[in-house]
Amino acid sequence: MNLSVIILAAGKGTRMNSLKPKVFHEVANYPMLYHVIDSAMALSPYSCNLVISEQMSDQAKLIKNKYNKVKFYIQKKQLGTANAVMSVTKTRVKSINDITLILFGDSPLIETKTIRKMISKIKKNNADMLILTMKPDDPKNYGRIIVEKNRVKKIVEFSEASLSHKKIKLCNSGVMAFKNSILNKNLSKIRDNNSKKEFYLTDLVEILNQNKHSVLSHECNANETLGVNDRTDLQKVDSLFQLKIRNKLLKKGVTLLDPTSTYFSYDVDIGKDSTIFPNVYFGLNVKVGKNVKIKSFSNLEDADIRDGCEIGPFARIRNKTKISENSRVGNFVELKNSKISKEVKMAHLSYIGDATIEDNTNIGAGTITCNYDGKRKNKTKIGKNCFIGSNTSLIAPLEIKKNSIVGAGTVLKNNVSVGTTVFRKSELIKKKNFKKER
Repeated sequence: MNLSVIILAAGKGTRMNSLKPKVFHEVANYPMLYHVIDSAMALSPYSCNLVISEQMSDQAKLIKNKYNKVKFYIQKKQLGTANAVMSVTKTRVKSINDITLILFGDSPLIETKTIRKMISKIKKNNADMLILTMKPDDPKNYGRIIVEKNRVKKIVEFSEASLSHKKIKLCNSGVMAFKNSILNKNLSKIRDNNSKKEFYLTDLVEILNQNKHSVLSHECNANETLGVNDRTDLQKVDSLFQLKIRNKLLKKGVTLLDPTSTYFSYDVDIGKDSTIFPNVYFGLNVKVGKNVKIKSFSNLEDADIRDGCEIGPFARIRNKTKISENSRVGNFVELKNSKISKEVKMAHLSYIGDATIEDNTNIGAGTITCNYDGKRKNKTKIGKNCFIGSNTSLIAPLEIKKNSIVGAGTVLKNNVSVGTTVFRKSELIKKKNFKKER
């Protein structure tokens, strides 16, 4: 059997009060929709089909660039989940015996292992339909699952539930899997005879039971099925994802001194025996090696920090910066698009942009690489074993070769040869009785 995935992502998300589609709001700096697609793609489905609205044409281009195998279908009017599935053509699968899985683009916590268990269960039991269920702490307005003899007999919507139904703890997540032949045959039987005049996939439970088909359920952790309707939901889901990342790092051997004050992007990679101090922000594409210290109030984005380094406090590392082993980047230092070699020290108050600094060089406080001339970003190269004095301005393009010294307060715009000391001499003028003369 092949697996086909349909991800429903056409919802307007009006409660987000936003100009961008709901599914493009981010959890751990990654669009919710991408979390869902990644979970589905990890199963190598025969096809992955995305149902979007007509207003999402710009986002469709972004999605296509990232996932070239995803197929797009337009739901012209938002008339319910069954209507969304109807908008996907039958060509999505290879065989009528395949399995079709329905996911939601605004439920980013769903895990691949849960989906895998669903597919395994529907295959093993030769079931016609399987519903992913959960038991939330607060059932709220979830539909309740009526189970008899291990079979799902009915989903009772909260608005129609009796007092006895409302006491049922098992709830519907909305995620479902079907034999493709069963789904195709019965979709057209769904009617919109409800208050909203919409077509709901949940109606298939009753339709299939009437025709003696088997409907099973699989229970998962309720957090995995949380959907996002507004920014309060988004914050909750993001907090749960942060907890997931933190637990993963702690198990890996990373020390988090104050886990709740540190923010991680979904793709963060930190090696064992590293220590993360309170109030650190990890943006996208950050890789940290072993035995590294990241001190408080540092901001890291698009950075590769190797073993034994010490960063911060109050450091900003960004834009394709690589810092090699045992280097020290101190407080109020900003690095951008630079390659820092081993044993380099820049302890405080410097800006290093578009630069290459080789082994064992010291950068004094207040050093600035003047990399932008109004049109271009120019390169600065500093060789091994150099000493750059405090409060220097290095006007790029510039190369300072190894074993050289640049004196404090120097404004440097010419290249420096090997083993050279350069400085700007300024006289200190002393005058006695200056006030009296004035």
